[in-house]
Amino acid sequence: MLGLPTETEEDRKGIAELSEKIARRYYQIPKDQRHGKVQIVASSSFFVPKPFTPFQWARMCTKEEFLDHARLVNRTFKEQLNRKSLKYNWHEADVTVLEGVLARGDRRVAPVILKAYEKGCIFDAWSETFDNDRWMEAFEECRVSIDFYNTRERSVDEILPWDFIDTGVSKEFLKREWKRAKEETVTPNCRMQCSGCGVMKFGGGVCFENKNSVC
Repeated sequence: MLGLPTETEEDRKGIAELSEKIARRYYQIPKDQRHGKVQIVASSSFFVPKPFTPFQWARMCTKEEFLDHARLVNRTFKEQLNRKSLKYNWHEADVTVLEGVLARGDRRVAPVILKAYEKGCIFDAWSETFDNDRWMEAFEECRVSIDFYNTRERSVDEILPWDFIDTGVSKEFLKREWKRAKEETVTPNCRMQCSGCGVMKFGGGVCFENKNSVC
C-alpha cells in the first residue's frame, strides 16, 4: 500500500528492500536444493481513505504523488543486488483517484455518475474498458472538484455525508483512533481489552467485555 498517512520515503523503499531480503534468503539455500531461480513479484495498491474508519478524515494523494511514490519504489527495486529476480507492479492511479471520490463523495457526486454513464462509462471496473477522459469530462461538466473530496484533510468536527448511518462504532472512537494513528500508537486487541468503540451494544463477537472468545 502506498500513500498512507505518515508514510515516509524509507517506508516506500522498504518494499523493495524486503523483497531483496527474501531473494537473498532463497539464494542462501544450497544450489542443489533449490528449484531454479526465484521470481518475487511485489505489487502496490494506492491508499484510498474510507468512511467509518479512522482515516475517513485523511488527505489522499494526487495522481502525480501516487506515481512519484511508485516510481521511487520501482527505482529502488532496480538498485537491488538480485534485481533480476524481482518484479514490481502498481495499481492504476487514475482509477484510484476516481475510487477516492466515490468512497467519500456526497450527493453532489450523483450527477457526475449519471453523466459518466450517459457518456458510455458502464463496465469501468475492468481496466480495458475504463475511460478516464470521460469521467474527467463528467466532473468538469457538473462543476464538481475532485480535490475537494480527495486532497484535503478534513477537520474532525466536519459533518460527513455518512454521519447519519449508525454502524455501531462511534465517531468519537474513530476520532481517538485517528489521533492514535498519527501518533503511531497501537490499539489493544479487542480480545484483550475494550477500547470503547461502541459496538459492544450488539453483543457477541470477540468483544472482551462480552467475554466471548469466538465469533
